[in-house]
Amino acid sequence: MQDSGGNAGKPGARLIETMLTDRIITKALSRADSLVHADRSRCVRMRFSRNTCSYCTATCAAAAISFDGGIMIDGAKCTGCMLCVSECPSGCLSAVDEDFAVLLSKVRKAQDSVPACVVSCKSARNTSAHVKTCCLGFLSEEHLIALTECLDKSLSLNLTACGTCRNSSIVEKLKDRVQSVQTKTSLDVGHKLLLTEKTADLAFEEVSLDRRGFFQALKKATFTQVAGLLDEHDAGKSLSYSVKSAPLKRDLLNRVIRKLSDGKAAAAIISNYAFTVKAGPSCTTCSACVGMCPTGALKVKKDADGAVLLFNSSLCNGCALCKDFCPTEAVTVTKGYAGKSFFEHGICHADAFEAHAAAGKN
Repeated sequence: MQDSGGNAGKPGARLIETMLTDRIITKALSRADSLVHADRSRCVRMRFSRNTCSYCTATCAAAAISFDGGIMIDGAKCTGCMLCVSECPSGCLSAVDEDFAVLLSKVRKAQDSVPACVVSCKSARNTSAHVKTCCLGFLSEEHLIALTECLDKSLSLNLTACGTCRNSSIVEKLKDRVQSVQTKTSLDVGHKLLLTEKTADLAFEEVSLDRRGFFQALKKATFTQVAGLLDEHDAGKSLSYSVKSAPLKRDLLNRVIRKLSDGKAAAAIISNYAFTVKAGPSCTTCSACVGMCPTGALKVKKDADGAVLLFNSSLCNGCALCKDFCPTEAVTVTKGYAGKSFFEHGICHADAFEAHAAAGKN
């Protein structure tokens, strides 16, 4: 009797088919159960197999992340600490049930009704909070910078239940990140974002309006423009390997930089959170790096004088795929940017294209 796949008398083929089916089902279930979503198109190891990025696996204490034919999140192991989300430089990982823009919208709504808004984790059921989100481990330094500049009042992060949580390690991570931002920038993060570990220190006030109406308004809060940082078109972006765009963390910093009136503060952010790509004499402008770049930070410009490689620091997430993929090993990636055209594409190969730069053809 012939089966539907035409594999009659081929037990080996049927076995392979069964194994593949089981593997697909297993992967599908793993994705469905996970609290973290992985966008393969954003993963640098998926874009280039020889890349060795390990931010997510190095930070996952539960060993829930693997690269078995593609980035995988084991839902049975994942504790939902969201540290992998905050550490991923390319924007591959995100919390399944949270959107940072929606969180900002809810916090701003709450700040209209209370002196100090309190945010806590959804898992901490009995903790006081005006807004609840996923584990606060998802707050990277870039998120903290955006919160500092986006909100009009201080924001209290309620960590009072973290001591007994399996994800208690996020407390020290958040402290380190706040300190790091304080050190790298002139922003008053420490006073704007209050990390509250003791209930006695929590300045929580019930809303003065009808509580049901207040929380119903928060529940219905959808993506809205927030303090000029986030726009409606940013919500629900559909990405693929061919789509080039900067990850949310990079986009947040760019918007903060544009919004800051303090030039020194903006310069400090650029110096500590941006990147510089340069191409050495062996660069042939073959466009390999351009095709590999997931954000559009690199492009080749051709004119009557020849071809030049251009770089835009505001789009670069420092993934170094351009460096890894360069067939002539001409590309270098360094942290920090000290140029004058942060938001524009400029020639990144000064030695080879000095004549172009001198002629102002960048």
